[in-house]
Amino acid sequence: MTYIKKIIKSLFLILFPFALFSQNAKSNKEEILNYSTEDHRLHIKGQTFNTLGKVHDVRIRIVHDDGVIDTIISNNGKYNLHLELNHKILIEFECLDNKHYIKRIAFNTNVPNETKRIPYFDLTMNLVEKDKWNVQDKDKGIFDFPVAYLNYDFDKKLWYDKNDKYSRIINKKIKSYGIY
Repeated sequence: MTYIKKIIKSLFLILFPFALFSQNAKSNKEEILNYSTEDHRLHIKGQTFNTLGKVHDVRIRIVHDDGVIDTIISNNGKYNLHLELNHKILIEFECLDNKHYIKRIAFNTNVPNETKRIPYFDLTMNLVEKDKWNVQDKDKGIFDFPVAYLNYDFDKKLWYDKNDKYSRIINKKIKSYGIY
């Protein structure tokens, strides 16, 4: 009888770790599958700069077309955003020291249902210092508009500014002050 107990203990000690490993592997595969089929998001990584270098302590406000507003704080000048798909989203960059103009950019995250992979986007935002540029009061409203309205062309596999003509007018006005 003791011989059978030893065999059972040995089998248990040998097989138990394999059982645990197979459950972990299975759950990892399920997580990957769920991520790739259920949790699609547009990933945006970037940094905030001004004329002197990296800008710290920036509030990033994400405004969805359905009224949902998310806010994150970037303390180190870097950020990593995960935007929901099938929305029109405005992203605002506001320096907490109130020494920079708020800068905005818009994204259309609508994607076809058959999309398997969402393209990553790298976004560096150059914030404009209020004290370095002599922007006239009548032109300060230009900073209220997004500098671009980005969409993804799945056939060409590239991001493009859907509002290109209007964005050029905004950016031309900003550049007329010598800004970037």
